Amino acid sequence: MQKWQCNLGMERKAFTKKSTDHSDTGHFSFSFFCDRCDKEWVSEIKPFTGGECSNVSNDEALKLLWANEHRTAFDEANLDARLKFNHCQTCGKKVCDDCFCFGEVREDDVCVDCKGRQKCE
Repeated sequence: MQKWQCNLGMERKAFTKKSTDHSDTGHFSFSFFCDRCDKEWVSEIKPFTGGECSNVSNDEALKLLWANEHRTAFDEANLDARLKFNHCQTCGKKVCDDCFCFGEVREDDVCVDCKGRQKCE
C-alpha cells in the first residue's frame, strides 16, 4: 500500500522515546516502545474515512484529509499509550509493567533501574 507523508509543519511528540508509524493511504496504526526493554505496544488500526468521500477527486485535497485524520489517529494512539506505559517519578522514562515497580504510595512508583539504585527494604 502507498504511504503518504504528513508534513504540515507541526511534528507530534510521542509519549515514549521510540515510536513507529505504520500508517498507509488506507489505515492508521502506530507502535510505541518501552523506554527500558523496548517492548512494543501497537495501537488499534483505524481506517482512513476521508477516502470514502465520492466528491473528493482532487489528489491534494485527499492528502489534506488524510493528514488531518493521521494527526487525529496519532493523538488518540498517543493518549492510549499513556494508559499502557508507566511514568517513572525519578528518571522520567515511560516503561511497561514488567519494567516498573509500583510503590505503596504513588511517589514511590519507579522503574526497575531506579529501584535498583535505591535501598530495598
